[in-house]
Amino acid sequence: MHRVPEGADLEIWAAVTTPFGPDGELRLDAVGDQAAHLLAAGVNGAFVGGTTGEFPALSTAERLELAAAWAERRPAALGLGVHVGHTVLSEARTLARQAAGLGADMIAAVAPYYGSAARVEAVVDHLARIAEEAPGVPFCYYHIPGMTGLDLPASAVVTEAVKRIPTFSAVKFTDDDLLEFARTREAAPGVRVYFGKDELLPAAQAMGARAVIGSLYNFLAPLARRVFQAAAEGRLEEAARLHRPFREVAETAGRHGGLAVVKELAGRFGPYAGRCRSPWDTLGTEGLAAVDRLIRDLGPIVAGREEETR
Repeated sequence: MHRVPEGADLEIWAAVTTPFGPDGELRLDAVGDQAAHLLAAGVNGAFVGGTTGEFPALSTAERLELAAAWAERRPAALGLGVHVGHTVLSEARTLARQAAGLGADMIAAVAPYYGSAARVEAVVDHLARIAEEAPGVPFCYYHIPGMTGLDLPASAVVTEAVKRIPTFSAVKFTDDDLLEFARTREAAPGVRVYFGKDELLPAAQAMGARAVIGSLYNFLAPLARRVFQAAAEGRLEEAARLHRPFREVAETAGRHGGLAVVKELAGRFGPYAGRCRSPWDTLGTEGLAAVDRLIRDLGPIVAGREEETR
């Protein structure tokens, strides 16, 4: 797995957006700029083709092209994680095989999310069939029950997966059940658990989080490090104040189109990646106005001029 620089307290991976052109076509020439932007912001890795990357709206061919573009254009210091989960097992195996050949530092897969398996053993069997196509690459289970509808505890999946998958190394835990997050961290020594609810970072840190993968780190990664440092040093009120922009973005996204808000913000503060594909909402007049307000409020913070907002 990609290693964090010496002295870094928080490992940050940005769940990156997929760049589209005006007609919704892939625009892979933007990938190099996205990668350079993340590296300059101190991000440790790019998580490609996940929920933020709109993977259900991409064909397998497009996902293969996207992963190849990131592998070719990312700086060596930026880790590469490729999400390869798919409703069709053979397609997921193809994606995993390609990611291994590209030199990915990690592959990840969601559990089956339509007609999902009712038993932990069935989920792990599915994941194992994917992981075996990339025998030299650390495997990450992507736990996101709000999207998959799978209510099996991540800790139970980890307990079984470490017995069955030699490369099982990590979990992307995207859920607000912090007790289950703690159980998942304790389920198997050596398994890295990445927290994926950016708006709950300080609470997760209190439960042991030391690594994150999320969409807001496309433009708020430096601020996340300040939040983490303040909390680590016991300055809890300061950490809560610094973390407020994360909550504001999440609340705005919840009211005005979810991923469409996050993608617009990422494109305003970094390389523009176009609009979301269907079925994700496009921003209407109210949504764009809400984003404009966030840009005004967050601009000084993202630029490191936080005193202007006080």
